[in-house]
Amino acid sequence: MSIFGAMQSGISGMAAQSTAMGAISDNISNINTIGYKNTSVAFETLVTKQTSSSHYSPGGVQPVSKQGVNVQGLLASSSSSTALAVSGNGFFVVSSAANPDENDVWAYTRAGDFDIDNNGYLKNTGGFYLQGWSLLPWDGSANATVVNINGINYMKAYYDANGNTVYINDNIVDSRNLQPINLSTIGGSATPTQQISFGANLPSGDPVFSTSNPTAGGRHSVNALIYDSLGNASNMNITYTKTSSNTWGMSASIPSGAASVTLTGNRESGADASSDVYYAAGQLEFSSIPENGSTITITDTQTNQTFTFEFLATQGAVATGDNIGVDISTGVVSTSDVANQLLAAIQANMPGANRFSANANVVEIVQSVGGGALQINAGSCLACLQSAVNPDEKGVNSGQFTIQAIDPELTNTATISFTGANAAAYNGLTFEVGRVEFKFVDADPGADTTKINVNNAMVGGEFSNVELAKLVASAIKNNITEPGRVSASGTSIEFIPTATGPDLAIDVTNLNAVMIGVGRNGKDPDSNLGQNAITLSNQFEVNNTEIESGSMVPGVKFNADGTPQYYYVDSMQIEWANGAENMNGKEGQGTPIAINMGNTGTNDGLTSLSGNFTTNYIKQDGATFGSYAGVSIDEQGVVTALYDNGQTRPIAILPLATFSNPNGMSALTGNAWIETDYSGQALLKMPNSNGAGTVESNSLEQSTVDLATEFSNMIITQRAYSAATKIITTADEMLDELTRMT
Repeated sequence: MSIFGAMQSGISGMAAQSTAMGAISDNISNINTIGYKNTSVAFETLVTKQTSSSHYSPGGVQPVSKQGVNVQGLLASSSSSTALAVSGNGFFVVSSAANPDENDVWAYTRAGDFDIDNNGYLKNTGGFYLQGWSLLPWDGSANATVVNINGINYMKAYYDANGNTVYINDNIVDSRNLQPINLSTIGGSATPTQQISFGANLPSGDPVFSTSNPTAGGRHSVNALIYDSLGNASNMNITYTKTSSNTWGMSASIPSGAASVTLTGNRESGADASSDVYYAAGQLEFSSIPENGSTITITDTQTNQTFTFEFLATQGAVATGDNIGVDISTGVVSTSDVANQLLAAIQANMPGANRFSANANVVEIVQSVGGGALQINAGSCLACLQSAVNPDEKGVNSGQFTIQAIDPELTNTATISFTGANAAAYNGLTFEVGRVEFKFVDADPGADTTKINVNNAMVGGEFSNVELAKLVASAIKNNITEPGRVSASGTSIEFIPTATGPDLAIDVTNLNAVMIGVGRNGKDPDSNLGQNAITLSNQFEVNNTEIESGSMVPGVKFNADGTPQYYYVDSMQIEWANGAENMNGKEGQGTPIAINMGNTGTNDGLTSLSGNFTTNYIKQDGATFGSYAGVSIDEQGVVTALYDNGQTRPIAILPLATFSNPNGMSALTGNAWIETDYSGQALLKMPNSNGAGTVESNSLEQSTVDLATEFSNMIITQRAYSAATKIITTADEMLDELTRMT
């Protein structure tokens, strides 16, 4: 019956307007709720199927509520550094527990009124915990997602309870890939340097550097401050030396308290890429006069010779066994004297002695391009700071460290080292250099001009291997073009290429000496597989045509427009002797320092243009110890810890979740929402990228409720409700009339 239908329609109208009034009441109640989104109620007709064109069957109305989740609220300033707002598209990712499990809820909110709870977590008034991507300095892993912050690379990763690095998949919302922001765990911090980024101009007009005229130019240094894992600050100089037009070599100073420094680079990319040693150096620092009988042992892996130097502080003392005595009994009154005495002993006995030099209280070691790795043990000399390097598992200092060999693929040189007991051991033996034959004889060779007398002075005496190397080097110099390619170095003779000289063939097959060939041009293609592989054939050819000048691939080569064509060096390894963690990338030890000199083909880093040497910028991470003082959050969502020593450290990034239909999310108590099939899956994005909004710190997003509109809607709703009641009273009167007819 239509009268009853009219009454039911009126009832539906009252119910719909009641729903609208409920939404209005919620809106007005939440006018000061941070991040609240206004709810509106729309109405749709409820139509009854009509069975006759001459009769009408009323249906009524039903309400449809809609919350404007995608509507931007006004931003208001706040004095709290942890008060956050989203300007634009996106939602903070939160959870109902700080460390959620499968029973906890992952949700999304724009209510950024976060504060620190009693456990240090950031929690908003709705009871939800803020989640983000943890940041660590990039360790070079290809598995990591790298983020560049102020010129320094960080990765989305964290350390688990066992100290293992967990790399984050930034597309997944779960407790493995998102971590709570906990400010109580930041604490005091001393962070080692893991990256250095700098730019400078290396003057294109500089001449090729020459040690005979070092003031002419061609050598410049970039100075940076680095920190070890204990927070100790050290000056680090990275030096560029011009080797030819548009090419510069690289070297690095050794910080005090370190044992060795190594510059490495990758010759190739991809899965088969390996890190090649480009430059290696070390040092022996003396803090006091060594005790009598203390020793330092050096093993040259190229010749398999071990030299033990024994400090003799007692006048007339004799070295033990085969040890080499270092007399510090008379005239040695300072640590500088100790360094000079040890240097003299090294130069009188070791191959490649030019690798060693003395500077004040330090014996400095710079690996030569043809030298073998040096294994050093200073553990028995407590007066040497490097006696504390590389402690064993029990914490006992071993004093052992290695000056690595330059990678064979980078060099183009050859070395002959004499290891015989005395010079007479070589009498009658022959060898060839540059196809000139040399023979060791103790008498004048006469008319045979192809045999050169190199040791006629040996008659009546025995030469040391050092003296023999000098004598043979002198004879070779007198019989080849460009004698500057040959030099004596302790018990060794070193050969280097030149830009103009011919190939230099060396054949010591018939010589009882150790011949090591290092470089890309060995006759045996496998000669570079090991330090001693070349000794099988005892033949080597130095081909100078493949390298523009000098005997090494340059550290950086520039294009004709002054931009870098390629960089060879990309990282630095340091072994510390001061108790700090080594920076060598080995298991359980610290990460090497990544060196970023800009991009190739651009002028955003190193350049080689006319003008003067200029350092344009230097950036590095790491910090000395400082106590946590506060936190800041920028518009990219980067959470940065502030320390009382003025240092800062990025610790996390707050991702923003976006949805294809944010209004399709389902609301939760606490002014948060969860995703549904209607909203689509959450997509996590870096703030201020890919359509995501920015994060505004010290700000809060206000409710989107407009009070004037709500009051107006309240009046309209009340009138509509009254009208619906009138339908019922009128229908009631009609029914009353109908019943009175009976």
